[in-house]
Amino acid sequence: MKIITKFFFVFFLVMQVNTFSQIPNAGFENWTMDDPDGWSTLDFGFYNSVTQSSDNHSGSSAAKLEIVDFGGNPIYAFMFADSIGVSERHGSLNGYYKFIPQSDKDVLDIAVLMSDGSVFNFIGGGFLEFGGTVSSYTQFSVPIDYFSSETPDTAFIEFIVVDTSKDGSGGIGSYALIDDLSFGGPTDVEPVDQIPSAYSLKQNYPNPFNPSTKIIFSITEQSYVDLTVYDILGNEITKLVSDNYPAGEYSVDFNAENLPGGVYIARLSAGKYLNAIKMTLLK
Repeated sequence: MKIITKFFFVFFLVMQVNTFSQIPNAGFENWTMDDPDGWSTLDFGFYNSVTQSSDNHSGSSAAKLEIVDFGGNPIYAFMFADSIGVSERHGSLNGYYKFIPQSDKDVLDIAVLMSDGSVFNFIGGGFLEFGGTVSSYTQFSVPIDYFSSETPDTAFIEFIVVDTSKDGSGGIGSYALIDDLSFGGPTDVEPVDQIPSAYSLKQNYPNPFNPSTKIIFSITEQSYVDLTVYDILGNEITKLVSDNYPAGEYSVDFNAENLPGGVYIARLSAGKYLNAIKMTLLK
């Protein structure tokens, strides 16, 4: 409910009519009238809370979201894109960010919602909140959980920098930098066999792979399952599974189309079971 409440607040203030077949201006290279092309902001006159920054992860620019001072009152930074055309059940929203808060009450919120085409019928979504200083570009991955078996055709993305203190009157000067957005591949989990006799995490196949591979795991009783992919440095890339599952053997697709070649680690946690495998992406 937290995702939908925050998202609706901004979405219904400024509804766009443009439809994009992919994340618009995902590297924030193109700007018009101080706004990133394909995105909406809630700037007020000369008080621009979203601006173009040369402090980028790649390319020549990134989006900077900053809580600005309006006569001693904070103007929170909002940036969102709606009516993004999609054709599959993407498993995550990925990108890179920096965050420089002025206090421990200032946060960066990222929300993504999936719809079947109607703004009133969301079928999936994800939300992450970041606090604390992140002074160098770090990859984020917002897992997208689905509420139904439908395939979405429209996505909505929102970024907010906000002060979460009780009176909400602080945060001036806190800012985030956002760059290089992408959707992760579909991550539907499918049961493939009868109840297994032991917990296991099998080697992915094919391996090496490009760009997609299957990961199979088994659990002997109902368990909360977490299957997360990391790069070789231990940075989280995407969370493929994060939910309760009954006993069984399951197959998960991992699509690394938007990732660089190299070695990745898939780590499974289920009950007291913990295991990891190395996967090699060749590009």
